[in-house]
Amino acid sequence: MKKHSARLHLKQMTEKAHREAEQSGLMKPLMGAHVSNEDYLQALNGLYSWLERYEMCLQTWLPKDNQRLFEYYYQPRSGQILADIHALGGFTPPHNIHHVNADSIYQALGYAYVIEGSTQGGRMLSQRLNKVLNLEGNALSYFNFYRYRSWQRFIEMFECFSFTNEQLNEMTSAAVNAFASLNSIAQRIEQRDSTVVVG
Repeated sequence: MKKHSARLHLKQMTEKAHREAEQSGLMKPLMGAHVSNEDYLQALNGLYSWLERYEMCLQTWLPKDNQRLFEYYYQPRSGQILADIHALGGFTPPHNIHHVNADSIYQALGYAYVIEGSTQGGRMLSQRLNKVLNLEGNALSYFNFYRYRSWQRFIEMFECFSFTNEQLNEMTSAAVNAFASLNSIAQRIEQRDSTVVVG
């Protein structure tokens, strides 16, 4: 499949899952008029729980010394989330014992597509949270990760590949699963909070 049509296909096929993630109880409160430090801390905890599941897989499949990836490699960033949680006075979340695996580099690229895209989306959130919560530049290292240009390098690498339909389907399925995983974590947090309120 042609390079540009492959990227467009991936975007179109993940659009619904992407929109659901943005509207989830994890991320939507951060765009609200009355976002609080607690909302932000909850979002960071959820993001940490989600991202940590993928990092080992992505570092294995998309390492710095892989010549197939041109200038792109996966840069771990769960440590940035953890630093932000601590800066807000939160505790270290429990580590995941179940990590996501990939059967091919194409599945790993599908996961990376979602994670790199969400990191790039931090540009707007970083500015907003800093202003609304008066963070003075603190506790924003994860949402400022876009400054490392990892999304730009990912896209540049992506445009160098020509994918077969089978490979593109592997990527698409992995990307949809990554969005679904984030949405599942958001739902669990929402259910937990509603239980606490009712109790």
